[in-house]
Amino acid sequence: MQMKLIKTILTLQPLFPLPIYFSVLTGYPPLWLSLIIAVIPFGINYWYSHHIFKRTLFDIPILIFVLGTLIGFIVSPYKNVGSGALASTIASILVYYGITNNSGASKKYWLWTAGIMCLITLLLSVWFLSQRDHRVLSFNQWAFNLFAGLPNTSGLELNLHTLGALLVVVIPPLFVIIFLKNSIGLRIIILILCLFFTGVLFLSDSGTGWLAFIVSMTFILVCWRRWLIWVLIPTEGLLTGAMVIFYNKMEWLRTTFSKSSLMDRIELWKNTLILLKGKTTVTGLGPGAWLSIYNNHYSNTVAIVHNSYLQLYCDAGILGFIAMVLAAIIFVRLSINILKLPQRNSVNWIGTGLIGSIIAGAVFAIFDTNHSITYVTDNGYIYLALPLLWIGASLISVISSKLSVY
Repeated sequence: MQMKLIKTILTLQPLFPLPIYFSVLTGYPPLWLSLIIAVIPFGINYWYSHHIFKRTLFDIPILIFVLGTLIGFIVSPYKNVGSGALASTIASILVYYGITNNSGASKKYWLWTAGIMCLITLLLSVWFLSQRDHRVLSFNQWAFNLFAGLPNTSGLELNLHTLGALLVVVIPPLFVIIFLKNSIGLRIIILILCLFFTGVLFLSDSGTGWLAFIVSMTFILVCWRRWLIWVLIPTEGLLTGAMVIFYNKMEWLRTTFSKSSLMDRIELWKNTLILLKGKTTVTGLGPGAWLSIYNNHYSNTVAIVHNSYLQLYCDAGILGFIAMVLAAIIFVRLSINILKLPQRNSVNWIGTGLIGSIIAGAVFAIFDTNHSITYVTDNGYIYLALPLLWIGASLISVISSKLSVY
């Protein structure tokens, strides 16, 4: 009985850090209690197998990133916001090691994991469509009307780009399953999910999400059939040309790919680089401190920097940047080794889908933040590190270990 309980706790290890997010967002349960709950499986794992976590290829970048975040927190003048950012960052890292600690789990475990992630994405998609207060345009009004009967939630809302960031990383690994020789029933379910999620991404009007989706799907389709590059690239070029020609004639195009929005982002980036001169070049501004420092300096009301790479530098300074570069080098090396494998079995294809997922996230990160969220309230704001990036990195680590790719 005791052994069964231990195995259950270790199996559910990725879920134990979740209370930390609730503590940061709502104040309940107390943060100290959430942190204790989150580390319980690691203590059990040490008692059971004499190691806290399994070694992974991303350990050194993670260590450097944590050091950079701690230094940023120490120098930050906004400790209240920074403590929530630091706690949720720790939670994200614990999710990463919770997943990699289960790298040897059975196929059923990973099917359940994928199913839970799809269910969460499905619920968030329906929630988004039920809110009815985002960009309602000529091509998506019918979808918001379709879900008009559902209650419209108050308080925290799901931004169209937040949903877009989630969808572009969930769709690629699902899409490759359609190529596999699984049961017809499973492939039909996956196809329906892919079509639904792709439809929601289109209806969300997240131009950044559209771009990231096209890049990742192009990568996956070319991996599937190399000759498709001679079809996809010219087609995408013609589509881009058509959008340029009809840009001033179609209101929804001007809204989705707004020139003024792009120029505002560029202005944000330039101003942020100015803020990062001097001492902050090394330490950054501190976790979650960008909003207050930027708005105080420029007398503005901007909530996010709209670039994950700049946001990461602001949070963790030059050490965070070094960690990101090291992680990117490791990811590229792993990706090349996975794609070079001669045998295209199911694990290979899932790996290809995960690579496409991270590519999509990397493209999305140029124009928006997808590793964190800033929730502005009447009393201030809450800065929360999201586990999306860490989940992708952990799954790449698991796939690499299964394929013996290092």
